Amino acid sequence: MKAVRTFVSAIAILAGAALVVAWGGAWLLLTAVDDGAVARTMARTALATPAVNARIGDELMSHTTESLSRLGINLTAIGADDAVRTALSQWTQSDDFKQTVLGQVDAAREQLREELASPDRPQGPFTVAIDVSATVNKQLGDIPVVGSQIPSVAVAPVHVEVVSADSFNKARTAYSRLEFAKRYFLWIGGALILVSLAVSTRRRYVIAQFLIVVGAIALAIVAILTIATPDRLASGLPGGDHGTWGRLAIQALSDAALPGMRQTIAIIGGAAMIAGALMATILKALHAARH
Repeated sequence: MKAVRTFVSAIAILAGAALVVAWGGAWLLLTAVDDGAVARTMARTALATPAVNARIGDELMSHTTESLSRLGINLTAIGADDAVRTALSQWTQSDDFKQTVLGQVDAAREQLREELASPDRPQGPFTVAIDVSATVNKQLGDIPVVGSQIPSVAVAPVHVEVVSADSFNKARTAYSRLEFAKRYFLWIGGALILVSLAVSTRRRYVIAQFLIVVGAIALAIVAILTIATPDRLASGLPGGDHGTWGRLAIQALSDAALPGMRQTIAIIGGAAMIAGALMATILKALHAARH
C-alpha cells in the first residue's frame, strides 16, 4: 500500500508540475499575441513572399489609378503609367514600405486578438488595411518630369493578407486551446498537488519536490529553445509545422519574442529549482534535528 501511495504521489507531482509549466507557456504565448509580437512576425512572413508583394503592388496601382481618374487625370495620356507603376512597385519592395506596414500592424494587434478569440468570425484570411495615401503622394511627386503634373490624391487603403484563411483558422483553434490552458491548467495542477499531499507518505517534501520538478521542466524547455529553431520546434508538435500548434509556435517564437520568453522561463525555472532544493534541505535538517 505504501508503494502504491508513493507511486500515485509521484505521478500527481509530475503531472501537476507539467500542467503548471504548460499554463506558464500558454500565458507567455498569449502575451506574445496580445503585445503584437505574433502580428509582426506574421506580417514579416507575408511581406517576404513575392506573390504577396505582387498582389499589394497591383492593388496599390489600381487604387492610385482609380483615384486619379476621379480627378480627371489619365496616367496613360500623360505618359506616366509606366513610371508610376515602377515607382509604386519599387516602394512595395523597400524597407520603408515594410516599416509602414509593420507600424500599422502594431496598431492592429487588438484586431488580431479579437479575431483569434471570436467564435463568430467567419472563416477567411486575416488582413490589415494599410493607409498609403501620404507615401503614395510622395512617391508620385518624386517621379522625374511627370511628377509635377500629378496632383495629391486620396488613395483607398491597401489590404495586406497577413495570414491565409486556412492558416488563420488553425491559429484560431490554437488560440482557443491556449486560452483553455491559461484558464484551467494552473487550477488542475494545484488540485493534483493536493492529491499528492493527501496520499504521500512523506507529505513534508511534496511542495519541495513539486518546485524541483517545475524547475527541471522549465530549464529543459529553455535548453530546447536555445538549441532548436522555431521551425524545428514546430515540426515536433502535433500536426507538424503546418498544424494548429506548429504555425502558432513559429509565429509566436519569433526572433523578437523568443529571447524575452526564454529569459522569463529560465528565471522561473531557476527560482523554482533553488526554492525547492532549499526547502528540501531545510525540512531534512529539521527532521534530523527532531530525531
